[in-house]
Amino acid sequence: MITFDTDLWTYLKTQKSRPIVLYGTGDGADKIIKVLDKNGLSVSGIFASPGFVRNRTFHDIQVESFEDCFERYGKDMIVLMCFGSSRPEVLDYADEIADKCEFYAPDVPVYGQNLFDKEFCENHEGEINIVRGLLADELSRKTFDCIINARLTGKTAYLRLCEVSQEEADAVLPQDRKGLFLDLGAYDGDTVMRYSSLMHDLTGFIAVEPDKRNMRKLKENTCLINNIEYTQAFVSDREGTADVTGNIGRGTSLDKEGGNEVQTVTIDGLVKGRQTAFIKFDVEGAEAAAIDGGMQTITESKPLMNIACYHRSEDIFELPLKVLKLNPRYKVYMRHTPSIPAWDTCFYFV
Repeated sequence: MITFDTDLWTYLKTQKSRPIVLYGTGDGADKIIKVLDKNGLSVSGIFASPGFVRNRTFHDIQVESFEDCFERYGKDMIVLMCFGSSRPEVLDYADEIADKCEFYAPDVPVYGQNLFDKEFCENHEGEINIVRGLLADELSRKTFDCIINARLTGKTAYLRLCEVSQEEADAVLPQDRKGLFLDLGAYDGDTVMRYSSLMHDLTGFIAVEPDKRNMRKLKENTCLINNIEYTQAFVSDREGTADVTGNIGRGTSLDKEGGNEVQTVTIDGLVKGRQTAFIKFDVEGAEAAAIDGGMQTITESKPLMNIACYHRSEDIFELPLKVLKLNPRYKVYMRHTPSIPAWDTCFYFV
């Protein structure tokens, strides 16, 4: 059983006399500022990574260097990281900051409105504990506990406790499955290339990517792979068209209120009844819809699946319960590869 003692936002309200300084700008910082405002907290400063400090402001606050902020506030300041990264140099820099002052990576949802705080966890305690009890090995349970604690408290030490390399994460996958590999959210082809090398019995590849620039890179990087199909579209629970927010690009999400119409596809429509060996889902918050659009394929082919579970707060319990409803015989593993905050966290279904 998991207990939820406190969360970062509750803690910060007890520290109102201390300066809160943001590391980074952009959408993540917008979301964090919104939560801080809701809790009666204000931002005292903002800094950027070395090399990204320019003469600019964000929310009418001058963007500075960490050294400038530290000189002004010293160890009393609380730093909140406002973006996600898996780049080693960024993770190392975050560790350097954490050695000098109090440092957190708040969890604000990439998509959706549900904040992963104590109230959210208590409201879904039943589902959370059910999923924990269904996990297939001790590392999965440790990862699950660490991810929840990291998301609640913002403490990056929990992420370090459970992180594994990509090779260690993929070790749960049998390598002798025959059939198609579907890469949903193929980006620049990195996962197509990785799994085509790892799993030699795959008979074909379907790479789905909505962004034109990424699609060009994807085709360039995977042009030597045989039997590969490319589809520029969003993966959803129905075929047709849908609206997206903003411009189509990495991080764009489907939104009924959006202004740009795009093509949508389903897993079942892509596969057309062909035997499917493995599906990778990283579809910017549309994972649940993608599962709904692939019920026939999942039920009949029983493919291996790697499903990202960090885009929406509810993904950590909703996605495994949705898959297991289709096929309760799946073994469920959870793995986290290095990143801050708790991104690059996936469920593996075997």
